[in-house]
Amino acid sequence: MRLLRTTGLCALLLTGAGACADLTVPNNNQPDQTRVIADAGDLEALIANSYLTLFSGYTFQTDLVLSTASFQHSAMAANLGMVQMSKIPREPINNTTSDAFASTYQEIWYNSYAAIKAAVDGLSATNPADPDAFRIIDETTGADNTPRARAWARFVQGLGHGLLALTYDQAFVYDQGDDPATLELAPYGDVMVEALAMLESAAAIAASDDFEIPATWFGNVGMTKAEFIKTVNGYQALLRAGVARNAAERNAVNWAAVIADVDASFQCTGVNCETLTITADPNVWIHGTHFYVGFATQAGAWAQTFYFISGMADQSGGYQTWLSKPVLGRTPFLIITPDTRFPQGATATAQASNPGKYILYGGTRGHVRSDRGSWRWSFYRDYRLDNTPGDEGPSVMMNGRDLRLLKAEGLFRTGNLAGAAAIVSETRVASGLNATNAAGLNTSCVPKLPNGSCGNLFEMLKWEKRMENYQYNYGAWFFDSRGWGDLIRGTAIHWPVPARELQVLGLPLYTFGGPGGYAKGASPGSSYAYPGE
Repeated sequence: MRLLRTTGLCALLLTGAGACADLTVPNNNQPDQTRVIADAGDLEALIANSYLTLFSGYTFQTDLVLSTASFQHSAMAANLGMVQMSKIPREPINNTTSDAFASTYQEIWYNSYAAIKAAVDGLSATNPADPDAFRIIDETTGADNTPRARAWARFVQGLGHGLLALTYDQAFVYDQGDDPATLELAPYGDVMVEALAMLESAAAIAASDDFEIPATWFGNVGMTKAEFIKTVNGYQALLRAGVARNAAERNAVNWAAVIADVDASFQCTGVNCETLTITADPNVWIHGTHFYVGFATQAGAWAQTFYFISGMADQSGGYQTWLSKPVLGRTPFLIITPDTRFPQGATATAQASNPGKYILYGGTRGHVRSDRGSWRWSFYRDYRLDNTPGDEGPSVMMNGRDLRLLKAEGLFRTGNLAGAAAIVSETRVASGLNATNAAGLNTSCVPKLPNGSCGNLFEMLKWEKRMENYQYNYGAWFFDSRGWGDLIRGTAIHWPVPARELQVLGLPLYTFGGPGGYAKGASPGSSYAYPGE
């Protein structure tokens, strides 16, 4: 995508505003920096709450839409654009302000910049090079909490830019000392470089000081200094790999750096893994810890297990038969598999009585709106988050298993096939499947690909990563599928700058997706070559 040069004034200083003219209108909900940081306590609150703003942008509607687009879950409900973004054949994103789902496409944009702006204000106000800068001193203990605040601000700033680079084709980079009026839109790769540098800075500040992150800053779960650094490193690993737009870019990722990030983050011992888990007060954390969990797991019309991916567990031939039919003629079938994450048994009655470790037989619950495609219907749904209240949690934000399987991909891509196979085998064996090896032995034939062949080592790695990660971090299946070349033909590989923002900036509207392949910002077709895509 071309580099658009323009002012970033409206994007950064009028987050959520309708036009530059609004700059002269007082906004008490977004007070100016001088008023906000009248004292050190207010300054710390500004920095602390910046993550809450970011969180509310990446844990709701955008994530749900990316999930359906990448076949993580199937929805009959059109809410938020879930049906629109998962249509077959795919259609271009309707990047106009009048689109019914315009809010979905701009959610990450505006929340990220609101959070980034607060973080940068905090960093500027505590700049160590400024003799008049604020110091945040605990009135009770006398401890200097300025480094803690600066580390948190850099974390939010880095993660915010990282989310923008993952999601959009271009974005603004905003840091201390920048004049918003002179900012230019930069391509996603450049934005990600800056994001990773900001996260590195957050970890460096933490390493040079000693502090704990208060529980109120992160969903009622405090973090030690070590846990904070693990969190930063985990996000660095996910962002480095996730930014790739196609298989070539994914292969070119700095996998040595990804492996190092994972090794410095949350770990696994056998099948037991560390997680980053939060429990939030729904009265404060709007949308809760993954507000969508109640929808994406339990509500039949909102969430079923898409056969496009889950069908690869099947050993009966039902998956291949399902794919052989015209898309509009596909109806649910029983998945017969040795993978114990799925229900066991050869009949619906048996499966209903024997739920899998992650997925259960749900019958015809949610089989509505055939006009939206019975190919969306499934007999199955993932239930591992059923005991997670949608507005409270506890909710897993980052899982050591997901990171460990990302490391397996790094080992695979750097030639350590035996090391990759050993990690892949950990969850395979725990799920009733036979171990694999460097040669990609797959005697269980899970996954069984659309063409009927047993997946090789890389396909087994992909299968394990998908099965072990359900709604744990933003856009996980989408960004992996994008980098693996698995998105179905016509799926937009990233989103355009939101129409509302383009209009404020005086730029022409543009979009991605639909026919045309990478030239139009769309997948040219899945590596699985799905019939009818």
